Amino acid sequence: MRKLKLSHRIFMSMLVLIFFSFLAVGLSTIFRYQSKNKEYHKERLKRKDRAVVQSIKHMTHPKELSLEKQYRETDILQKLSSIHKLNINIYDLGGRFIAGSDTNHLKHNNLTKELVNTIIKKLNSQEKTVREIQDEKEFLQIYTVLYYNKNPYAILNIPYNSSELNNINEDIKNEVLVLVKIYTFLFILSGLIAVFLLKQITKPLKIVTQKLKDVEITKKNQPIFWPVQDELGMLISQYNNLIKELKEKADKLAKSERQSAWKKMAQQIAHEIKNPLTPMRLSVQHFEKTMTQHDKELNKKVKEFTSTMIQQIDTMSAVASAFSNFASLTKEVLEEFSLEAEIEKITDLYKKEGIQFKSENKACYVKMDKTHLTRILNNLIQNAIQSIPDKKEKKITLKIDDNLKFWCIQIKDNGIGIKEEIRNKIFEPNFTTKNSGMGLGLAMVKNIINDFGGEISFITKLGLGTTFFVQIPKFNQKQ
Repeated sequence: MRKLKLSHRIFMSMLVLIFFSFLAVGLSTIFRYQSKNKEYHKERLKRKDRAVVQSIKHMTHPKELSLEKQYRETDILQKLSSIHKLNINIYDLGGRFIAGSDTNHLKHNNLTKELVNTIIKKLNSQEKTVREIQDEKEFLQIYTVLYYNKNPYAILNIPYNSSELNNINEDIKNEVLVLVKIYTFLFILSGLIAVFLLKQITKPLKIVTQKLKDVEITKKNQPIFWPVQDELGMLISQYNNLIKELKEKADKLAKSERQSAWKKMAQQIAHEIKNPLTPMRLSVQHFEKTMTQHDKELNKKVKEFTSTMIQQIDTMSAVASAFSNFASLTKEVLEEFSLEAEIEKITDLYKKEGIQFKSENKACYVKMDKTHLTRILNNLIQNAIQSIPDKKEKKITLKIDDNLKFWCIQIKDNGIGIKEEIRNKIFEPNFTTKNSGMGLGLAMVKNIINDFGGEISFITKLGLGTTFFVQIPKFNQKQ
């Protein structure tokens, strides 16, 4: 029942209620009719009994003849039976059968002591003894004590014959048949009315259900008009209030999302601009300390220094341009270059941090945006530096390995490692373990690498450090 729809449950409940109502009315009608029929036939039997008793008074003389001679040896009972169309039996006061209108005396039995006692107890009250007999021939019998000069002398018995029983049964059958036809028609009519009423009741519910299915925070939801302030009207009113509140919350959410988007954009731009500034500052400090007027390689050092600065400035310029254009963070410019040479330039900025770069393959060419590579390495190197405690000697190494279709850049540190519970979250936006970080660096790195068909992964051990693996597709210069 619980698996059915509400409309089906209501319909079934209505049909069950109607069915049992009709059943109760029908059964009560039949029982009442049956009871009235029984009372009617009992009264009819009593009237016939009184008539037979009066006839016996005029036709018999009990004082002059014995009961056997009075009734058995005469045809008086047969005459009375023919007149009143009844079977008549006579018993003495002890319950012994004397005579009957049916001449076959052998099929008659004497009365039981219990029945005789019941009849005798009613002598003074003159109440009739009527008993129901459940057999094929008769169902009612009446017993009356016969008197002569106010003295009882015999017991009269009149059975209600089978034809009367058949009449009663036929009447009941006909009544039941009529009731079945009437109630069947009424049940079908009630079912149709129930369907109609059910549709009227569930119509607004279906409307509300469909409207609720279509409710979306991103679109305009239409209210429902219901003119009647009933229970359904209250439900629809609540729905209308709901979509009104939903619209207000949607407006607030949209405003909040716009503010959040601008905030996130600003955070990301700040993060992207900040990353190149740190190595630039370190590089300037290092150049300032090592530069002398009499240095024979001064021009070479200045050229390398300016080249590195220009590259980092170009990265910041690209970020700023992307922000102003409100498009992607950078406009991708594909270049063919030596991966080993570019990594060497970037790591030179971090010499003070003790970073070492190892490469045995000079001909490791790639085709990608140089600014993207710079941003990737800046983020990963910065994270490596920050993962090492201040009192611990920094050991950060970079190297390039040949991995079939990819050049694999390894960035290895001796930091604190990454906790197991956060290892699957480090590439998620806005996730960070730093007090000042925005959680954008590694998420951006992963997106950049994935965009040009690369991959990034890592291995880590708590207290020993972390190694990141950046795989960049190879580029064949002969192509």
